[in-house]
Amino acid sequence: MPPVVIGVGTRLGRDDEIGLLLVERLVEAGEIDTDHTLSLEGADAADVATALLDLGRPALLADCADMGLPPGSFRGFDDHEARLRLRADAASTHGLGLADGLALARALGFAPPVRIFAVQPFDLSPAAGLTPEMEALLPDLVTAFGAELKRLKERDC
Repeated sequence: MPPVVIGVGTRLGRDDEIGLLLVERLVEAGEIDTDHTLSLEGADAADVATALLDLGRPALLADCADMGLPPGSFRGFDDHEARLRLRADAASTHGLGLADGLALARALGFAPPVRIFAVQPFDLSPAAGLTPEMEALLPDLVTAFGAELKRLKERDC
């Protein structure tokens, strides 16, 4: 069963849009079809958990997250590493963090593999559109995100 690719973010928080855009760009590039994607705009932990439980299949999630790294840095990791990789005090820009949503889904019986592709933001101020710095990195981020999807497909699906 192919994984679902999930973009998490908001279009009104500058670089918080990155998760949504990464998924859109993979669709535009023909690397994944829209039947295997989901956009969780403005989602919180409960939304993430509900989506995973409803889908019941492997997933790759893209989101911006404060990992204490230089802005524009990215990391791909398994969901069980989320608490270690995402800063506990600022794991998400959406209510309870992404790590909390994954933990909730696991506690409720979600078993398929989940990979997270997290990008350290430059700016999360309330405004539309990526920062120019993040916009400049977008092609490289799309390439890295596509490679993460390919690894997940080869490994688990």
